[in-house]
Amino acid sequence: MALSRAQKRHFAECGYLPYGRVLSAEIEELRQRSEDIAKGDMDHLPSRYIQLEAVFRGGGAETDRLDQVRKMTHLCYFDALFEAVARKAEIVDAIEDLLGPNIKFYCDQLMMKPRFNGTVTDWHQDSVAWPQFAPQDQISCWVALDDATIDNGCMTVLPGSHQWGPIGRQERVQFLKHPLVPEPVAVELEAGFCMFHHGLNFHRTGANSTPHRRRGLALHYVRAETMYLGIEEEQKRLMTECEQPRGVFRFMLIRGREFAGRV
Repeated sequence: MALSRAQKRHFAECGYLPYGRVLSAEIEELRQRSEDIAKGDMDHLPSRYIQLEAVFRGGGAETDRLDQVRKMTHLCYFDALFEAVARKAEIVDAIEDLLGPNIKFYCDQLMMKPRFNGTVTDWHQDSVAWPQFAPQDQISCWVALDDATIDNGCMTVLPGSHQWGPIGRQERVQFLKHPLVPEPVAVELEAGFCMFHHGLNFHRTGANSTPHRRRGLALHYVRAETMYLGIEEEQKRLMTECEQPRGVFRFMLIRGREFAGRV
């Protein structure tokens, strides 16, 4: 058991859990790999999985490429170094305590939050963007590759908001004004440390106007028993996009066993 009873109770009640160190010696290599991919020095991640900050999407900017990239996704399906992080026992043991023994990996997002240019990511629930899963019971591990502080845009959560269920985008503004919505909590993390949060927990990150980068790797896990409700054509497209020479595709089995007709 990776988590204490108190930690599991905190997650169940609050929908998030600040955790300890899960990266150590490999963190410098991960930082360098993220920079090499973002700058184009390595090209094994398809460009469709690299997103620039909105102000740079028109092209022609003189700003350093590394300070233009907003996020990169699906790294774990194209890069063995990042896949190894998703499989680390220090992370997966905690996920098993929260999800159970049969664990699939959905996808990842490396939030680059570039220095000076890193913009706000507003309040949202991850699961609302993933309506094709039933039940909506995903858990994310957010790992800091750099120190994450209030000044450079660390994660901020609404404790207990996962218990309200999915809130549609049109209803979100009204929901956030409700007098019963709890006070936001900023979760500052040292590089190498992580936090876990439920897919229905409301969270946001602030802007980064500091001269320091703030990279955070979000790893998204689901139970292997989860149903995927996407249409057949969508399933085929997703698997085709993520197929690799090493035979890895979306819904990577991390631990336990698979189930017919499920993710």
